[in-house]
Amino acid sequence: MSHLSRDPFPGTVEIWSVPTPRPGLGGRLAATLALWRERARARRELATLDLRMLRDLGLSPSQVEFEANQPFWRRPGCLR
Repeated sequence: MSHLSRDPFPGTVEIWSVPTPRPGLGGRLAATLALWRERARARRELATLDLRMLRDLGLSPSQVEFEANQPFWRRPGCLR
């Protein structure tokens, strides 16, 4: 047995990565629309929370009002 055929790191496992195809335009568009729909839903729900719930979350009404009035395409801000 030649020294070239020996495993230099015995007991290790080789991991092969397989490139995944990038989603097409339709897939990216669908994902963006789903994200925007979720942002709009989350902001609508945020606006319905009462003062007790906001206090439990450590949020002020002005923070919630500001975030709830953001357009759906804008990323959520940090409320804390």
